[in-house]
Amino acid sequence: MNTQVATQESKEFVAAKLPIDRELIKSRRLLDMIELVEVCRAPDGQRTVWQMLVDAGAEIDHIVYRDVEDDRSGVRLPALQFRINTSKMTGFLILEDDPAERAFRILAQDEKVNGSIAKTVVERVFTNTLAARLASLIDDGTRRWNEEVGRLIIKQ
Repeated sequence: MNTQVATQESKEFVAAKLPIDRELIKSRRLLDMIELVEVCRAPDGQRTVWQMLVDAGAEIDHIVYRDVEDDRSGVRLPALQFRINTSKMTGFLILEDDPAERAFRILAQDEKVNGSIAKTVVERVFTNTLAARLASLIDDGTRRWNEEVGRLIIKQ
């Protein structure tokens, strides 16, 4: 697996083979975020956000996540991390729960061709705008997914 972690606190992120056993996830907010990624429609109406992420280069058989118990999440919050490789962006994207705002935070790290790194933070991303915000950052229209991507991240 060629997964790197985009934060200095790499020990907090875990890479897991899909599908993940829901009993292994401590955070209800992380489970909700994963379920949202699985079912939320991409702006094109033809794919889910998960399929859009795979089209953007996310690994089809692994996921990287940070699982923080809901009652202990002060400094670190539940998050999903994806490797991205499109004409719009090459690098990492982190989708982080932001319970104080009742929203999400998107952190994008784009590794530019000239060696510089551009970081983008999108605050207060609500459920109804999540797919569009992600698409504006990563979706270049390339299709890489097939029926295998239809499988779920979490075991039923």
